[in-house]
Parts: sequence; C-alpha cells; structure tokens
Amino acid sequence: MKICLLADCLSLGGAEKMAANMSVSLSKRGYDVWIVSMKDEIDYEYAGTLYNFGKVKAQHNRFQAFLKFRAFFRQHQFDVIIDHRVRDKFLKEFLFAKVVFNGLKVVYCWHNDSQYLSVSNIFLARQTMAKKNKIVVVSKDIKQQIKQLYNFESDVIYNYVILKKKRLEIVPEHNYAIAVGRLEKVKQFDVLIKSYFNSSLREKNIKLLILGEGCERKYLEQLILKLNLQDYIELLGFRNDADTYIQYSRALIMSSKSEGFPMVLIEALALKTPVISFDCKSGPSEIIRHNINGLLVEDQNSEKLTEAMDKMILDKDFYASIKANLEERPNPFSEEKIIAQWEQLF
Repeated sequence: MKICLLADCLSLGGAEKMAANMSVSLSKRGYDVWIVSMKDEIDYEYAGTLYNFGKVKAQHNRFQAFLKFRAFFRQHQFDVIIDHRVRDKFLKEFLFAKVVFNGLKVVYCWHNDSQYLSVSNIFLARQTMAKKNKIVVVSKDIKQQIKQLYNFESDVIYNYVILKKKRLEIVPEHNYAIAVGRLEKVKQFDVLIKSYFNSSLREKNIKLLILGEGCERKYLEQLILKLNLQDYIELLGFRNDADTYIQYSRALIMSSKSEGFPMVLIEALALKTPVISFDCKSGPSEIIRHNINGLLVEDQNSEKLTEAMDKMILDKDFYASIKANLEERPNPFSEEKIIAQWEQLF
C-alpha cells in the first residue's frame, strides 16, 4: 500500500512530530511511505521518501508550484493520503480537495480545535470533506466540537511518541523543571515565567528550562530580565535531544491557553517524568490523571499553577508517589496500539 503523509513542515510542532512518527512506524510495517512537507523546515527524524514542497515553492512562482503539486499527486496515485496540516484557508482547501486530491482517499487529521471551527465556513467545510473521506481527531473534545458544529463523524486516535533508544547522557548542573513548545502566545510561557517567579523553586535552586523557538523569544527574554530571573530561567531554543532534558527534569510544566492533544505530555509520561498542566481545551484532561501521574490545574489559574509547581517539586513524599505510579503503570499511548488503530482505517 502506498501512503502519503502531508504536513506543514517537519519541525517544532506536535502535528508535525506525529507525521514524522507515523512515517517511521508505517515504514517499519512494510508500507510504501511518502512524506510531503509544505515548508522547507526539516528537523524531525522521518522514514520513507521526502517530497520537500517548500523547496519547490522557493524555485517557482505560486501558479507553477501549484501545478507541480497537483502533478505530484496525479503521478503517484496514493492509496491513502493522511493530511496533518493546519487547514484554516477554506478556498485553498476546497481547491486541494477538488483539484489536487480529487478521486483519492484522504484522511483529515484534526490536531486542534481552531481548524475549520468558524460558522461562516460550514458550507465549504462540508463540501471539502467528501463522503468517502475520513476524519480523525486527536481528542474526545475535538470530536464533540466538530460533531456539534458540522455533524461530522470522526474517529478518535491519540498521538504517540517514539522514544529514542540512545539518548545523550547528561548530568544536569542544577535540578530543574522544564517546558517545551513553540514560543508563541498560545503557549503562554509568560504566564509560566511569572508563576515560577511567584513559586519557591528559586529558593531551592531549581531552575526552569524552556525548549523551543518562536516569535515570542524577545518578549520572553525581556520579561526574564525584568523579573531578574536570568540566573534561573534559560531559553534553550529548539533541541533534537529534548527527550533527554525531559527525562532528567523534575517535572514538565504546560501553561497553554489551548492545545489539541499535547505530545509533550505523553512524551514526558513515557519518560516517567511527572507533568503539570492547565486543564485547558483540549487534551490534558485525557492524559493526566490528577494526583496519580501529575497535576491538573484549574484552567488559566496562575496562582494554582504556582501552588502545583511547589507541591510537585518540593513535596518529597508526594513527588515520590507520583514517580512510583509512573514506574508501575503501562504507557496507554504506545506506538503499537495507536498504529493498529490507524491501520484499521486503510
């Protein structure tokens, strides 16, 4: 079977990471896998054949690039296309569905609740999602939303992570908590920094490391200086060895305004690292079992986030109980289990 995985890029984001993971998993199972990146941003490990459409766009005008894109799909006649992109431009998606993907089986994967969720675009959304195509959502909350808005049926298939067999052996200079994600407003790293400032972690010499890159870097750097936290908080940028940092951290903290099904949480749990997160839409409540594998904090309550950070990291007995639970419980988001669900759709 010939499978195409379509992603905005292969860098930084959770949807993009999932596309890369699927290319590896499906290739191992003998599928003929092609992975298409709309941008020339390739950082994640992948398997199969890469079609870097970002490079094509850089060498041609928009119309010529579109013709080459259409020709690529007509030439290869994939058995199934799994589309992990953000799809928020309706005319473009309508054109893709009717001109590029026409006649091909497409599985649209919705990774967050901002895709298509606009009442004015209901008609185009319904026209784009042809009856023979399928929709996969990464959380129960997203499933409920698109059912209410469009009456679309969908399958819930969670994200999963592939842990590297070899990780860098680092010995942290300090104890630290960690946060991982794009430096964008929706991730609210400014809220996390302020919550850290109000916590007792500095007194215990526990640092905060933030891994990721994005347009908010300058603002966050200024905030760190303003709060005189430059000796305690580090912005380490995008790291290919993020899993190593997560594994050695005391806890992973997520302060997002909203999510889809945050891969960083399931990666931390797979690495036996406790997690703390706002109970935002969507995903955290489907991943975190409060007081068992982590702490689920009242949504957008920064004071409660500060309290959770202190409790998780400074309460030794509580922390030990969470770590013990993580060691004892199997990973519910295993590669084998999730890929088997995908294969049932093909």
